[in-house]
Amino acid sequence: MEEVLLLLIAGLGGFIGSLMSGGSMVTFFILTLLNIPAKTAVGTLKMVIAVLTLVSSLTYLKAGILNLRMALPMVVFSLIGSYIGSVLLMGMSEETANFVVMLFLIMGTYFTLKEPQGKPIFKGKLHQSIIGLAIGIYIGVLGIASTLVVISLLRMFFRLDLLKANAMAKVIIFFNNLVAFVNYAENGNVDYSIGMLLIFPVIAGSWLGAKTALKMDPKYLKGIFVGISLLTLINLLNRLSKP
Repeated sequence: MEEVLLLLIAGLGGFIGSLMSGGSMVTFFILTLLNIPAKTAVGTLKMVIAVLTLVSSLTYLKAGILNLRMALPMVVFSLIGSYIGSVLLMGMSEETANFVVMLFLIMGTYFTLKEPQGKPIFKGKLHQSIIGLAIGIYIGVLGIASTLVVISLLRMFFRLDLLKANAMAKVIIFFNNLVAFVNYAENGNVDYSIGMLLIFPVIAGSWLGAKTALKMDPKYLKGIFVGISLLTLINLLNRLSKP
């Protein structure tokens, strides 16, 4: 019975993560319940999230939502930025990290409610590469609520609508998680048996979440984005308030 419940929760994590964001939090919660070592839990999480975002990306690509020409330079430079960010992480306090996440989420929530108008602030391969680098640094340093932050940046600077920003965020995060997974795997920090067990319900949930997002009214999608952002902000504020 407990195994069935965990699989259902994994499917829910895939659905939520593909629909917008939060799949990593749900999946990591499951892994902590299984009492596996922290590094192995993170490595296994990277494996599962790579699959989740791959399924989401392919679903959005098939639907014509994902702009691969725009995504490619951002993916390449995000991987470079992710490496730089992992180096910067060593000198950043947890309080500073939480503050940076909160700042990005507040800006993202504001622009989602405001609906960015007018021409894109940035355009062209150079600007796409710069933003990709910034996204990678953020993922390498923190990775907290990365989908929400990436969506926020894409909407602010490129004026993408919420669904297209979500699709591009998924493909960027897929490649970053894939590289991280390979790194953890090379060091023996992946539990393949648990990962494979969770992957199947995650795939089903991820596919269903992407399909739901494609059919959902934009105002409801916006509400989900804002709701998850606010819950994340509350969680971060709670962390900052603890001694």
